[in-house]
Amino acid sequence: MQKPSGNIKNSTWNLANILLYPIAFLAITPLFINKLGEDSFGIWMLVNSYVYIAVNIISFGLGNSIIAHVAEALGKGNSHKLHAYINSSTKLIGWISIGTIVIALLATTITYFGIEVFKDNLDKILIVATLLISVKFWELLYQSILKGFERYDLASVYSIFSKLVVLAAQVVIVILGYSIWEIFVSNLIINILMFVVQAFIAYRLMPNYKFSRHTSVKERNELFHFGFWTWLQTIISVLAYQLDRFVIAIFLGPAIAGYYILASTISNHMHMAFGAIVSWLFPKVARKKESEQNVTIYFQTLRGFSVGISLLAIFVTFLLYEPLFTLWLGPDKFQKMESYFRLFLIFETFLVMTIVPLFYLNGLKMLRFITSLEFMYKIGIIVGMLIAFWIVPTAESLIIGQIVALAILVPLEYLLIDRKLLKDNWIKETIITMIPSFLISAIIIFDKGWLTIGLGFLSLLIFYSYFLNKKRFHIKLLLE
Repeated sequence: MQKPSGNIKNSTWNLANILLYPIAFLAITPLFINKLGEDSFGIWMLVNSYVYIAVNIISFGLGNSIIAHVAEALGKGNSHKLHAYINSSTKLIGWISIGTIVIALLATTITYFGIEVFKDNLDKILIVATLLISVKFWELLYQSILKGFERYDLASVYSIFSKLVVLAAQVVIVILGYSIWEIFVSNLIINILMFVVQAFIAYRLMPNYKFSRHTSVKERNELFHFGFWTWLQTIISVLAYQLDRFVIAIFLGPAIAGYYILASTISNHMHMAFGAIVSWLFPKVARKKESEQNVTIYFQTLRGFSVGISLLAIFVTFLLYEPLFTLWLGPDKFQKMESYFRLFLIFETFLVMTIVPLFYLNGLKMLRFITSLEFMYKIGIIVGMLIAFWIVPTAESLIIGQIVALAILVPLEYLLIDRKLLKDNWIKETIITMIPSFLISAIIIFDKGWLTIGLGFLSLLIFYSYFLNKKRFHIKLLLE
């Protein structure tokens, strides 16, 4: 009996992990809006953004670093280095978690003496959210270990179960009429229980591992070096993809921010799903590089696969989102987010082109190069959104500014990648690769039946001729 493809298995589990929770959350979002109110819902979404931002920034890029170094140690068959990486990672995460708890305790002390920084009980909510962040670091550690072992199935099962239990608790709390503070208290308790379970699962993969107080300086420095560069990538990513939410909240109010963040969250989870399909490329390239195998064809094959699946999903979403979202939210609420979501779909047609370069170049440890590329187009996104908002202070203008920046800078990214790695025809790599994205964007902008058919067919033709060319696309790599 033929063994199932490991890559397909990892892609499937990753996709399930990314999609199941947001689908469940979005299905009951109208309940949350109705029970909490639009302003409280907007505040809840902003505090969730705070948790996400803090975990990604304060972890100093250790998540990706742990994945890469665990995969490398396994590729070399070196259990000593594997255990040294796990040991160093555990200590680093431990100190970061303790530091976060101290911050929460200091904030608690300030609140105890009657000093109020924010209104409407927000100080107490942020304290609990900060404690939740300290627990999330341990979740990051064990998720990274499982992914380094290429056990995306175990990582996904834990993550899915944990998120759905948290969501179920949130639904009960909201129905019973409790506030955002109780929601985060339940999140904290459930996450503590769940990370203990995940730790048990992760350590079973390393039956001979024992924690040691001794820290290997070499392995710790390697983790920090890789982590530093991916940390820089994370910082600019957080700024590029989260700044607009706070601009909206400050200048246009939490009610508008709630609907804007809702549209942004859907788009963001689509992007995460597109990335999940090929995220196994990261440890795969890191491991194969150590065995001195040629991995360039992985980039070209996975790019074609990623771009094709992503653009097709965006196209189908464009065709179906209006009736589905109207049914889901109701006509009134849908109208409040419709223009945002349509623009985010256009934004995503260009952003999907950056997925494979990020995983591939990090896997090769070309850290300075990929970090410079990430800074280039993400700083462009920030500048574009702020200039557009300065000219026309609307939520739509923020997204339009980001779209214009990507349309200019993503082709430049591919030009630089071609010169550095591929050494192919620069016109093909810079212009032809981008044509399907521009065509799908035009379909969304003009929204005309005959034009949709014509541009859709042209996009398919160009994609098949270039991305699926036998020189660039080896389907066997997807089935390994």
